[in-house]
Amino acid sequence: MIDVAVIASTPHLAGLSTAGSIDMALTHLVLTEPAQAAHFAARAQSKVRVVLDNSAYELEDTTGQGMSAEAVLRAAHLINPAVVICHDVLYDGPATVEATRRFLAEAADLTEPGRFTYMAVPQGSTRREWLDCHARLADLPGVGMIGLSKLSVPRCFAGPVAEARLDCLAALTDGGTPPPLPMHLLGGDRSLIWELRQHRERGYDTFITSNDSSFAFWYAAHDLPADGRTGRAERQAPDKPNLHDHVLDPVRLAAAHRHVALLRDAAGLPSLPAETPSEQEAAWH
Repeated sequence: MIDVAVIASTPHLAGLSTAGSIDMALTHLVLTEPAQAAHFAARAQSKVRVVLDNSAYELEDTTGQGMSAEAVLRAAHLINPAVVICHDVLYDGPATVEATRRFLAEAADLTEPGRFTYMAVPQGSTRREWLDCHARLADLPGVGMIGLSKLSVPRCFAGPVAEARLDCLAALTDGGTPPPLPMHLLGGDRSLIWELRQHRERGYDTFITSNDSSFAFWYAAHDLPADGRTGRAERQAPDKPNLHDHVLDPVRLAAAHRHVALLRDAAGLPSLPAETPSEQEAAWH
């Protein structure tokens, strides 16, 4: 079984985001949108496992890196997540190792020991650089999880996100030894449902604990249905998701819930009770 976090825009936090088995909060939204901070703080208080991302994917085109340790830890104290993702520098392995070291040192000064589990995200521009970065991060005291990027892994393993991450894990488990730390799949591409099925078929769900993605929400917004048989959408969604104020109409909201059902099934999670049309309409309004 792989836990799934459903990322959705602020208007759909209550009706769609909660359909996952865990939650993913994004630092830049927690710090700028009170509704986001309040929602995830309440979820954490109700014992839902919340992961706090450093917003590296969302800031890829502007800063090329995740938010600073100070910003991420400020967001962490607002919502009290179970897992906090350390600072990483896109496509730069050595810089990511040093950024993670600094993040952990700052976290040690600002948080109580053991309050959060820290996830490090290996980076690189080549296969060798990525694997070296992974090894160095996994050895860092204080790192409790590893995140598999949807950006650097495809670049380093020369393939689409799903296929590249499977190749990456084949390299990490060569010889039959599992990776030293539990792993989280950061985001996904049009083949996310297929990818989750593959991880389970290959037994990787013994160390892959979770995934987060806006797939259910954003592919529905673009009228790109997932094929339940193949586990893929016809093509990639054309842009980064609008997680601020985008609202799905009732038809697209129903499509998003169908995507959630496929994701949960692929991940080995129990199905949820189906929403009625009136419930979907109420969520839209």
